Amino acid sequence: MLLKSLTGILPLLMLAGMAWWLSRPEAGAKGAGGRVAEVKRVEEVPTMVGADEAEGYVAFEFGKVFKRPAGPKGLEYTGEARALDGKKVRMTGYMVRHWHEDASVFLFAEHPMVLNVAEYGLADDLPPDAVHVIQEVLPGRAPDWVRQQLVVYGRLELGPRQEQDGRVSQVRLHAERITAEDGRTLVEVRRPVALQRMRVNAVRTATPGTLSVTRQE
Repeated sequence: MLLKSLTGILPLLMLAGMAWWLSRPEAGAKGAGGRVAEVKRVEEVPTMVGADEAEGYVAFEFGKVFKRPAGPKGLEYTGEARALDGKKVRMTGYMVRHWHEDASVFLFAEHPMVLNVAEYGLADDLPPDAVHVIQEVLPGRAPDWVRQQLVVYGRLELGPRQEQDGRVSQVRLHAERITAEDGRTLVEVRRPVALQRMRVNAVRTATPGTLSVTRQE
């Protein structure tokens, strides 16, 4: 008789114990598959730029780089562009989906673009007002394409300069910070080269057995 009573009560005790265990806050977080901890990590990752840090950068548009339409002298910088040469500006646009041989450089344009260097080389439709964004090189990392609209803060530099990929850049922006379109959330576009399949394959094809991520002067 006693054995039968225990057999009936034991499942109830086990259920009550499980209910108490899952009701604890720390157990609830674990029982949710770690979602509470995951949300906390996501909230801590973005770093916000304060309003005082964003001050001092003049808004500059791609359409104000060159005079339009081009005259008999070809492309000429606008007066506004020349006045901002060497000054701090902020430009809003998109990374061009394209790998660059120089690990410190990525192309930046007003609208989303994709360039196929293997197929077209330099005979592409990159607009003349596209900007070469220059960043400090991080060991083992290089810029990798991101889909979202970006705001680049940095020092504007005008004038022709030969680039590693054979292009002659006319507009360069020495980036000091890059944010999302809100102008506050910092975005890091430099990612491990080993995880960039397009870059690794292109470099190996050009120079078998080597993988260079340093800027060549």
